[in-house]
Amino acid sequence: MNEVKLPFNARLTFTLLSILLIIYIARLGHELIVPLIFALLVSIMLLPIANQLEKWRFSRGAAALTVILLFVIVLSGVLMLLISQMGSFVADFPQLQEQLLKSLNSLQVWINAHFHINSTKQMDYLEQLAMGTLGSATTFLSTTLFSVSSLLIFVVFVLLYSFFLLLYRRLLVTFLIRVFLDKHREKVQDVIIQTRYIIKGYVTGLMIEMIVVAIVNCTIFWILGIKYATLLGIVAAIFNIIPYLGIYIATILCMILTLTNSSVGTTFQVGIGLLVVHFLDSNILLPRIVGSKVKINALVTILGVVAGNLIWGVPGMFLAIPIIAILKIVFEHIEYMQPWALLLGDVTFKKKKLETKKDPDVVSQ
Repeated sequence: MNEVKLPFNARLTFTLLSILLIIYIARLGHELIVPLIFALLVSIMLLPIANQLEKWRFSRGAAALTVILLFVIVLSGVLMLLISQMGSFVADFPQLQEQLLKSLNSLQVWINAHFHINSTKQMDYLEQLAMGTLGSATTFLSTTLFSVSSLLIFVVFVLLYSFFLLLYRRLLVTFLIRVFLDKHREKVQDVIIQTRYIIKGYVTGLMIEMIVVAIVNCTIFWILGIKYATLLGIVAAIFNIIPYLGIYIATILCMILTLTNSSVGTTFQVGIGLLVVHFLDSNILLPRIVGSKVKINALVTILGVVAGNLIWGVPGMFLAIPIIAILKIVFEHIEYMQPWALLLGDVTFKKKKLETKKDPDVVSQ
């Protein structure tokens, strides 16, 4: 059967339309797609434990339920710690808002003295900022409660999807293999094995890195005598796993909150401490814990994080790197897509098969 080769402008048009359609579907179906992708990452991370339980004569359903319950226990412990810290923060919010206004007023006097900017205009702008951006304590509390309730619903669906992905994993793998022609079966199996191997190492490494960074951040904040040291340390560690952009968001947020109840010198110490921890993490901790599981160059990483934020917001920033890693694995196994794998990677692509142990969920199909 002869294939019809379309001209370049037609192929380019179809490619651009396909990309736009994929982005539109991803944006429109974010309430389903985002928790499903998070559930995929969680299930891959918990899969070794589930396999071990099945070796101990657990049924597949019991093993999946057990690992999900263990994950919920760990997650509940972290949430309880954050909620206890957040409760005192919300209670002190009116005082924090007042102190922040005082600090901004002092900054206003300094700007007026050095730059001769009209103080009345500065005051009007600061009042609008305080009322519009910060809002009242009641508005802040209601917004926080709404966000927490939405987050809890999101977590419930992620856990539910994770359970069913672990329970029906062989069925899903069988579908992925049989949906392609027999001549592509070996490549599909290889893609599944590599994806599971790389994503498991990447997600597990990030969790270990986040725990270590959170402990170091909290220790530094406790030494400096920062209020809400535990809350700020954990939040900074969570934002730190967002490549390139997260540490700066965390630094600005922690410095602003520190300024409301500490001196300017302590505020700068907090910022410097976070940047030093990030520098050590990026150059010492991250390469050793996460290693070279995901070889993606810096330009694609930044573009992916920004694009993820534009499409899915903050969750998209977390999911950008795993999604790009999966795409890179797929592109490496499709001959005419290998230039795209080269573009995403940080080294010249060499076609070789990843040496991994045989996966019973894959090779049995």
